[in-house]
Amino acid sequence: MKNLKLIINLIVITSSLMLFQCTSDYTAIPGQDGIDGVDGVDGLDGLDGLDGVGVQECIDCHSTSHREGIFDAYLTSGHGGQPGYSYEAWTRGTRESCAPCHNNEGFIDYIETGAVAVGGYGISNPLNCNGCHDDHRSFDFEKDGNDYAVRTLDAVEFRVFAENDALPDYVLDYGNASNLCANCHQPRRGTPIADDYPGKYLQTSGHWGPHHGPQTALLEGLLGAYTTFTLVEDIPAVKQAAHRTDTAACIDCHMRHTTDGSFGHSWNPTRNNCTDCHSGNAQDLEVAGLEEDMATLGALLEQVVGQAIDDNDEPIFEADGVTPVPVVGIVHLDEGDPNDPDDDEWHPQTGLFDLKDAEAAWNFLFILEDRSHGIHNPNYAKSLIKNSIANLQ
Repeated sequence: MKNLKLIINLIVITSSLMLFQCTSDYTAIPGQDGIDGVDGVDGLDGLDGLDGVGVQECIDCHSTSHREGIFDAYLTSGHGGQPGYSYEAWTRGTRESCAPCHNNEGFIDYIETGAVAVGGYGISNPLNCNGCHDDHRSFDFEKDGNDYAVRTLDAVEFRVFAENDALPDYVLDYGNASNLCANCHQPRRGTPIADDYPGKYLQTSGHWGPHHGPQTALLEGLLGAYTTFTLVEDIPAVKQAAHRTDTAACIDCHMRHTTDGSFGHSWNPTRNNCTDCHSGNAQDLEVAGLEEDMATLGALLEQVVGQAIDDNDEPIFEADGVTPVPVVGIVHLDEGDPNDPDDDEWHPQTGLFDLKDAEAAWNFLFILEDRSHGIHNPNYAKSLIKNSIANLQ
């Protein structure tokens, strides 16, 4: 019996020692690492990087030293929002109707969604870097070229036609970043037509005309007004301008061949661009005779006699109820700095005018507001102005 109890006690003690030994391997001991855990599942392989694109390619464009010349040039441009004409233009961008082109945020919204904020914006900022630039479409610069992260390269509807069901659709497509410019550099209004008064045009706004950005229309050879004219010179066909057919529009003339580190961000064409195509002294390049013809046409338009209108845009008559109250000048000149002809401003005059006079005034304002002095499409510009002069005389 004693032997049996001894055997049982030995079994219990042995079992306890075995249990202690098994569990002691997993008991944390202060100051010592625990055993390694089980390996996790391998992650997925990452995507291979693009050959030839590394940090240096980014630095080439995104370094402060590279961008300093661009910033400096931008601040001198009409897009820079400095005090003066361009500054006043950007302050208008709070309005819903103006925001697509006169407000950086409105421009981005318009490009990305086709619309701007309903009711406009609380603040209007000039167009800046992120207005024109967004994300690169490709980093394979060797194969695809540098897209400069331009916000859009898509073709653009010519708005005056797109918004008028009576006119055919027309698309502006220059095949490069010039399409971005074309979103805003086109007229907002169409040519004058006789609506309520046969043979007459009711001019109700002191801001009438193609607006301040008709460059693409002149480049294409669109929107000249001459339905009432007897033509003394042929009107060139659409897309016949050499600057339209040979150089693919905006960026090739306005952003190439700079030597000041600006990479064209003043958007003032360099003379080097002109000499690519024009031999001789590029300093002398101008549209021959156009300046003189514009002065002649302006003087004629200032003498045009129409009928005054009241605050309700109704024609005004003398006390007899028959004789029109006259208004002289369908456009008038506000002279600025006498030493600076570019400081002079032409403005439309409100009133009821013969449609022929209104068409001539439209052509005058069209070429004036284009601001290239006819260079975008010399033959078209000269023809419009010469025909306008002939039909007023």
